[in-house]
Amino acid sequence: MQYQANRAETDALRALDMRADELRIYEGLLEHPGSTALDVVVASDLSAGHVRRLLADLETKGLLTRSPERVARYHAVAPELALGALVALRQSGLQAALGLADRLAKIKPLGNHNHGGELSVELITGRDALTRVIGQFYENAKHEILEFDRPPYVNSFESHTTMHKPMRSRNVVCRTICDTTKLDWPGGEQNIQDCLATGEEQRLYEGVPIKAAIIDRRMALVPLHLKTANDSGLLLRPSLLLDTLCAHFDMLWQHAAPVSADGLADGSDGRSESAELEQLIALLANGLKDKAIASRLKISARTYERRISLLQKKLKANTRFQAGWNAAMRAARRQK
Repeated sequence: MQYQANRAETDALRALDMRADELRIYEGLLEHPGSTALDVVVASDLSAGHVRRLLADLETKGLLTRSPERVARYHAVAPELALGALVALRQSGLQAALGLADRLAKIKPLGNHNHGGELSVELITGRDALTRVIGQFYENAKHEILEFDRPPYVNSFESHTTMHKPMRSRNVVCRTICDTTKLDWPGGEQNIQDCLATGEEQRLYEGVPIKAAIIDRRMALVPLHLKTANDSGLLLRPSLLLDTLCAHFDMLWQHAAPVSADGLADGSDGRSESAELEQLIALLANGLKDKAIASRLKISARTYERRISLLQKKLKANTRFQAGWNAAMRAARRQK
């Protein structure tokens, strides 16, 4: 009967290049030092041949020692020494792997295949290939992730949150510009709240043209089609095209309406009138229509009209159009 490791142990074992049964034997020897191979067989309920192979592998990895007696007795090496050495060995291997990756990244096409240097745009086709590239893409983020986000959504929002979770542990800054239509998509508003709660920055803009993700301003991933975003995509490397995409993000970010966790809540929860008007200003500055704003704030048409009247007085505007214009100018001044 094989030992079943939990999820955390499985990840640790994979990192140390150990098997679950090896961990089981090692733990047994920590509890019963000086055990013979027969003792291990009886305690583990594993076959004698399998135990012999496990003991030999553990000895090779430096996790146990064997006495010179005819009937050998086994002792587990202290974990802080044995596992520490394994970790150092794996780290050395990972550094070597990164060095290899850097060397391979510098290889350029030869002969007729060279069309002016590194390919700045790569087409990724096939769901499996694209899924693999997306995982590698986010894992390579070191400093920041910039995202254009808009419906429709092919995957659940949970998969998006799961993908972002490891980056937060690496202190990667994530900023997202969401199209306002996301608020009408099932689960869209809740997803924005969840992202805000984890420290991500979110802004709303009416008319986000594409879906895209940019990491460290050195690479971007853009789906070819919105409705079949999982089937194919473009991987952009350093180029004028990538620079343009980054500049477009910066421009939209400046004009998008900032969103806070409390800003997504119902406006009738006892907040001050001033706070409610500030929220209304942000939405007007972003160009939302009256019906969309009322729906966004979860208020009735009558309440919306009352707030618009108060806002016109506050902004010294004679018309609703002038109020929207003054709100946009006010938001622009705050961004400077």
